[in-house]
Amino acid sequence: MRYSTLLSFAFAPRTLASPAPDPVQVRAASLTYTLTSGFTGLHTSVAPPSCLGITNGTTDNDLINGVCKNLTLVFARGTTEKGNIGDIVGPPFVHALVSMLGEAQVAVQGVNNYPADVQDFLAGGSVTGSHDMAALIAQTVTQCPGTKLCVSGYSQGAQIAHNAAKLISPAQTSFINSVVLFGDPDDGEAFGKVSASNISTDCHIGDDICLHGDWILVPHLDHCLDADTEASFVVQKSGLKTVGGAAS
Repeated sequence: MRYSTLLSFAFAPRTLASPAPDPVQVRAASLTYTLTSGFTGLHTSVAPPSCLGITNGTTDNDLINGVCKNLTLVFARGTTEKGNIGDIVGPPFVHALVSMLGEAQVAVQGVNNYPADVQDFLAGGSVTGSHDMAALIAQTVTQCPGTKLCVSGYSQGAQIAHNAAKLISPAQTSFINSVVLFGDPDDGEAFGKVSASNISTDCHIGDDICLHGDWILVPHLDHCLDADTEASFVVQKSGLKTVGGAAS
């Protein structure tokens, strides 16, 4: 191409407008940046919750491995978290349950077929993750009929739990002993047909996700502080004996 032609093209008036960006893609890009790079920044400007130091692994597959115990926790992690129970809430919550009931009484199963990506969060929760959690609930009912089942999730994981509740049968719904929802994007919505008295929703003041927004702020990242409180709720609903104690 001749130089004069290049100049003509460069300075010619534009006749085609640039396509408008997809609002969902813009929100997804912003949220992805916050989740991948903003977490560290947020927690260097404030005192990090001490519970974030609790780690007992981010993947648990007791149910898939054929394990049945007195309490079964089926848990869905939050967006971009590692493993199948995550890093922020899952491990501290499991730690609290085990501390109260003993490891011999607690089986933990994370949701596996679940990418936990931003786009699925913005769409209302992963479809594959929702179906996987529903299947795990059904498996618990048939495989471990004597267990007390707790269904739980954090952030998008709470969306997954809500969605799964709409996919299971009435008999499977009635089998659920307790529900704990941390940082619930669907706060205020019913959880299938589960009685409200068996549900505990952990939403902090200032948590935009609980207000149906998509800003990841500090109040959404410190739900691990409530792990003991929510574990106590689960134990109380289960009626199981605590470590060194009587039935709750």
